[in-house]
Amino acid sequence: MVNCDHCGKDEYMPFRCRYCGGYFCSEHRLPEMHNCTGDYQFSRSTSGSSQFTPTGYSYTPTRRATRYGLFGQNEFRDLGIGLGVILLVMLSSYWMMFFSDPVFMLGVVLVYGMAFILHELAHKFSAQMLGYWAEFRINQQGLMMTLLSLISPLKIIAPGAVMIGNIASWSHYGKVAVAGPATNIALGILFFAMKLLAGNQYWFSIATVGMQINASLALFNLIPMGVFDGAKIIKWNRYVWGATVLAAGILYLF
Repeated sequence: MVNCDHCGKDEYMPFRCRYCGGYFCSEHRLPEMHNCTGDYQFSRSTSGSSQFTPTGYSYTPTRRATRYGLFGQNEFRDLGIGLGVILLVMLSSYWMMFFSDPVFMLGVVLVYGMAFILHELAHKFSAQMLGYWAEFRINQQGLMMTLLSLISPLKIIAPGAVMIGNIASWSHYGKVAVAGPATNIALGILFFAMKLLAGNQYWFSIATVGMQINASLALFNLIPMGVFDGAKIIKWNRYVWGATVLAAGILYLF
C-alpha cells in the first residue's frame, strides 16, 4: 500500500504523476487535482462567489509544441497510443468475429475509434474555445491498467485524458466536461437516423453498434464520482448532468 501524496489515502495501485513524480490516489491522479509542482505551475487565484479555488496547472507550450497550432508536441502520438490500446481491448473480446465477418468488424473498429477520438477532441476544443491550453496526454498507470485488462474479464478503458491549463471556474470545468458525453450522444443520434434509413443489414448492424458504443461511453463518463466527467458536471449544474444522463439512457435503451 502507498499513501497518496496529496490526501494521505492508502492506495493499492497508486498513480504516479509524470510531471512531479509523486504518487496519488485515483481522485488526485491528474496534475490539476494535486497542486502539481512539476512542469505545470499551480495557480492560487479564486473566482469570487463561485468559491472555486483552481487546483489547476498552467501549461506553457515549448517552441516545438507551438509549431502544431492547436495540438501539442506529442499529442498526436498520445492520441494514437490511446486509440490503439482501446481498440486492442475491444478486439480482445471479439477477435473471433474477424474470421467470421471481417467487413463488419472493420466497420465496428472505425465506429469505436471515432467514438473515442471525437470524445477527447470535444473536451480539448471546448477548453480551447474558453481560452485554455488543452491537450490529450497518456497516463502511464491508466495505460498499464488498460493493457492488463486485455487478459481480464473486467475491461478498463483509461489510457489518458485531456489536460487543461489553469482552469478558472466550475462553470468552465462543467462545460468542458459535458462536451465529451454530449458529442457521443450526438453521434448516437446520427447512428439512430442511419439505422432508420439503412438499406441493408450491414449498415443496420453498424448503426446499431454505433448507438450502443456511444450511449455506453456517454453513460460511463457521466458517473458522478472520482475523475469521471459526471463528477465535474454535477458540481457545475446538476440539471445539465441529469438531462445528459437521461438523453444517454434513452439512446442506450433504443
